[in-house]
Amino acid sequence: MNSTESSTPPLAPPSRASNPFATCWTCPGAIPFQFPRGESAEQLVSRLAEQNWWGEIVGPHGAGKSTLLESLKPLIVAAGQRVLAISLHDRQRRLPSELLRQVRAQSQMLVIVDGYEQLSRFRRLTLRWRCRSTQVGLLITSHSRTGLPLLTQLNPDRAVVDSLVATLTAERPSRITPADIDASHAVHGSNVRELLFDLHDRHESARRSNRQATATVTNTATAPIRLSAADKCLRC
Repeated sequence: MNSTESSTPPLAPPSRASNPFATCWTCPGAIPFQFPRGESAEQLVSRLAEQNWWGEIVGPHGAGKSTLLESLKPLIVAAGQRVLAISLHDRQRRLPSELLRQVRAQSQMLVIVDGYEQLSRFRRLTLRWRCRSTQVGLLITSHSRTGLPLLTQLNPDRAVVDSLVATLTAERPSRITPADIDASHAVHGSNVRELLFDLHDRHESARRSNRQATATVTNTATAPIRLSAADKCLRC
């Protein structure tokens, strides 16, 4: 082992305390939804109420649909609605029977289904019929229009990305540069979820590079100077 390797402390593993793009900071509910100019959570809840508590949030993968739902839920509850929510994952084609049993005739209930398009067409029609027949509200997220009244359509642009990055790095600084954001946005576009994953990796790469560069400079400054026999004679 050479002197550089022996004197360089091991690099600490990625830490959520040091990486502002760790999933604990970027998951739905952990970061506020970045509303486009002229739109707010209050406006969307008001619009949903005007639509008799029926609506759909439409947007591509990673556009922030789940994050928006988490931002709307407290205001929906404050408006007097009882929320019955479920998130569908991994091609979940049907709703739990327990949830369907809870959808019964009563006022001020809102069923929220995140990932509605994963249900089979029959299950979607069944849910809609059940909610209409019991006068229960229905709010869903989907990648494309499904026929429910449109609440909002998401298509995050670079301004939204910049706002997110500024929010995330306000308390946990990062070496991520505008060039990094440009490169990531060019690849992932409106898929903010994948973009933030990419910035997480870029942050870690920059952290490692900085650590290695610092260690190299330190080792160069503190390494003993080895003199040749001729040099030693000249200094005598």
